[in-house]
Amino acid sequence: MFLRLLGLLKPYRAPIVAGFACLVLMIPCQLFHPLVWKFVVDEVLIAGHREYLLPALGVMLGVFLLGTGLSAARTYLLGRAGQRFVNDLRARLHGKLMRQSLAYHHERRSGDMQARVVGDVDVLNEVVINGVDTILTNALGFVGVAGIVLWLNWKVGVLTLIPLALVAAMVWYFNLKVKGLYRRVRDRLGDLSALLQEHLAGIAVIKAFAREPHEGERFEERNAAYYSESLKGVRARSFYFPGVMAVGFFSNVAMLGAGAYFVYRGEFTIGGLVALRGYWWQLFSPVQSLAQINEMIQRAGASAGRLFDVLDAPETVRDAPDAKELPSFEGRLVFERVGFAYTSDRPALKGVDFEVRPGQTFGVVGPSGSGKSTVLNLILRFYDPQDGAVRLDGHDLRELKQAALRRHTAIVTQEPFLFNATIRENILFGRLGARDEELQEAARQANAHEFIEALPRGYETLVGERGVKLSGGQKQRLCIARAFLANPRLLLLDEATASVEPESEALIQAALERLMRGRTTVIVSHRLSLVRNCDRILAIRDGRIAERGSHDELLAQGGWYARMYKLQSEGAGFAELEQAAEQV
Repeated sequence: MFLRLLGLLKPYRAPIVAGFACLVLMIPCQLFHPLVWKFVVDEVLIAGHREYLLPALGVMLGVFLLGTGLSAARTYLLGRAGQRFVNDLRARLHGKLMRQSLAYHHERRSGDMQARVVGDVDVLNEVVINGVDTILTNALGFVGVAGIVLWLNWKVGVLTLIPLALVAAMVWYFNLKVKGLYRRVRDRLGDLSALLQEHLAGIAVIKAFAREPHEGERFEERNAAYYSESLKGVRARSFYFPGVMAVGFFSNVAMLGAGAYFVYRGEFTIGGLVALRGYWWQLFSPVQSLAQINEMIQRAGASAGRLFDVLDAPETVRDAPDAKELPSFEGRLVFERVGFAYTSDRPALKGVDFEVRPGQTFGVVGPSGSGKSTVLNLILRFYDPQDGAVRLDGHDLRELKQAALRRHTAIVTQEPFLFNATIRENILFGRLGARDEELQEAARQANAHEFIEALPRGYETLVGERGVKLSGGQKQRLCIARAFLANPRLLLLDEATASVEPESEALIQAALERLMRGRTTVIVSHRLSLVRNCDRILAIRDGRIAERGSHDELLAQGGWYARMYKLQSEGAGFAELEQAAEQV
């Protein structure tokens, strides 16, 4: 996993190579000073060459300043490369999530995806910027110090290095113990993030039903699961790092004892022993740092696995290699024996076929769960049918580029969605380059300009998350204005007036009627009064076409549509309507 991560660093080779070149030149500068100590002790203090003292100190200072400059350059170059890597990785993950089908997002928790793109990438950030640099710095430093120690006195050097072999065994054991642990820790954090996001999004419902204690218990359960897995990591580190310290100190004792013994026997100099003492910390510090970096790498490996799960996930709805633009648009929409199922055990549509002619208004009605909204999902190519084909102007949608298709379409849904931005930015989402006069005209057509102008900041008013500062009718009119600005040739309406207050319904209905003029329109609704003026109406039940025709033709047939229209006209209650909808 870590090697695959390193493969992602190829685009940043130049600053990385330059940074590592500075690193290679910096290491000898850092290892130079104890040799000066040895020279001062042996040649200046013991041999009495006092004239060598100032030149030796000057050389030591010069080497130190050179090493400091190289260290600063290395830190900047590698830090910049690491930040670019993290920035590009986040963008790549976001792009992957944006390309994924709705099915992918419906099967996953948005909070967990957020934890991966933000939290897991932050963990990799720590490794890429600090970890790789620290690994190479300490590895090269250790090799350099080991070579110098063996050069000063190979017998003392061997006795000093032997205990460090035990550290390698400890690292291997620690890897085995925590290999799966950190993946479970990251997964539990994803669970916790997903629940927290759900609570923040549904805070009004939680408060309305006084379910704060209940949801608090759910949060505590997931928090406890995260705590439990994290505590296992704490236990492992609690024994691992003190063990490394103990072994390192034993190496210190061996160095001091053996060095003193060989000085006593005349096989080693006092200056050499002083230098060894200076090198011991540079010998042990890389071992300690590498032990800590090893633990960091295990956590990074867990995060990398979660990120590669996202990057490697197949894109079930994607443009074909030879996908084409839509050169012209008439608006002829055809379903040819379409079959589709969200899950294999429950088909949503079965053998559905119909045609919508250019400029025609087409209604799709049926009871809840009959497959009405699935029709719109297939038209927008949020999903691909398993059987049959959906064609637009003779082109199978799978042959077209998704962006080309959606440039000509707009949808107004039952639940209006607004971004946490200004009113201007939300309307401009329909066409980003529109002029102010075009934006305001779209708002007027949607019956929204008047209430917008009445707000203290007008079009610059922030709407809050999901438009929480506006009423349902105001939010829906902004969504209609967005659709007006997009100027689509194919318009899709999904229960567009179902969630608005009664006083706004007439304004919204009038705006929708203006929006539909001259466009091919597909209206999905359970309220039959909204489709009575459609050129053609399709009644779907259990994923199959039950009836089709104009409003008058369907009333004359005396079937499901006629019965439901009569009940709705008479103001039947919800329970009565639901019961009638299920009857043949």
